[in-house]
Amino acid sequence: MMTVRSADADYPLGRSVEELRRLSEQAGALRPSTERVLRAAGIGSGMKVLDVGCGVGDVSFLVGELVGSSGSVVGVDTDAAALAVAEQRRREKRLDNVAFVQGDLRSAPLGGEFDAAVGRLVLMYQADPTEALRAVAERLRSGGVVAFQELAAAALPWQPFDWSKEQEISSHM
Repeated sequence: MMTVRSADADYPLGRSVEELRRLSEQAGALRPSTERVLRAAGIGSGMKVLDVGCGVGDVSFLVGELVGSSGSVVGVDTDAAALAVAEQRRREKRLDNVAFVQGDLRSAPLGGEFDAAVGRLVLMYQADPTEALRAVAERLRSGGVVAFQELAAAALPWQPFDWSKEQEISSHM
């Protein structure tokens, strides 16, 4: 495993080439639901959109399709290696309406106000998601759209583990 950057406080899954590949594969599976979320939020033609925690660019590219050539997308992320991959992919796709900026959402020079801010599976890694959303809101024009797709752990099926069955299984091995 070639490590790009070790695990850190903001992303506990690490910053390896393998993790970047996993994120890209995950993006393919999540694209249909992400597109539904973004369309339902009103992301569309001509909008200027901020993609928070853009990683290797998958959400940025999807948003770029939704806003079209009259709109624009700025993806921001702290991970330089992920952004290098995103930029390479952007050039290969010949997308002129998508750009990437390295830095923290709170301080990176992102070029004015946005009509919308989006993200997928990023708030769950924030130490204070409420504070992160406040920082996002500061980057939006009045009445701007905020659309994040996150896991709702409370909505996942959950069943208590029956330890007595575990003991039965392990005693037969």
